[in-house]
Amino acid sequence: MRHSLLTVLLFFFVHFTFAQSSGYTIFQGGANLGFANEGYKGAFNGYHLHFIFGKNFNERAYVGLGIGNEKFQGDYQTNDPHEANQKVYKYEFNTFPIFIDGRLPIGSFNDVSRIGLMANAGYAPAIGPAYDKGALFKAGFFYLHDGYSRTKFTAALTYGYQQLTKNIFNKDFQHQSFHITVGLMLK
Repeated sequence: MRHSLLTVLLFFFVHFTFAQSSGYTIFQGGANLGFANEGYKGAFNGYHLHFIFGKNFNERAYVGLGIGNEKFQGDYQTNDPHEANQKVYKYEFNTFPIFIDGRLPIGSFNDVSRIGLMANAGYAPAIGPAYDKGALFKAGFFYLHDGYSRTKFTAALTYGYQQLTKNIFNKDFQHQSFHITVGLMLK
C-alpha cells in the first residue's frame, strides 16, 4: 500500500513539474509475446504496465523516464542434449523496469496522426522475491493520434530483449519477445 501511494505521489509531482515545461505523461499497457530464449527450450508470455514522464521537444522528439511492472510466465528446459537435467520447469516472475524512453516521429498520415521510431533501455532491479532482475532493451514503431484537448492515443509494436536471472541452471535467460502496447499520452 505504501509503495502504491508513493508511486501516485511521485506521478503527480513529476507530471505537474514537466507539464509546466512542454512535458508529457504516458500510461500504457499491453502484451509480451515471447519467441526466443537462447540456450533454452521455451519462451515466456505475459503483460506489461508502464508510466513514462518526459519532455516534448516541439512534437519532433520525446524523451522520458519510465517505470513499470512486467509479468513473464511459461515453461523452460535446457536445450543442451548433454545436460543430465532435462526436466521442464515453470517460470513465473515479475520485473520492475526503470528505463529511458525515446520517441522520434518520422511521418504523418494527416494533421492528427503520426508514426515514428521508439526505443527503451534500462534495468529492472529485484525489488522482492517475486521479482527478477536484469538489463532490458526495446525498439520498434509507435503511432500517435491526437485526441480531445491535450490527450493523445498511442500504440506501439516493439521487439524486446530482457535479461532474466532466476532459473534452475544458474545461467541467465536472454529472453526475446514482441510487445503490443496501447496507451494514453497526456500533455
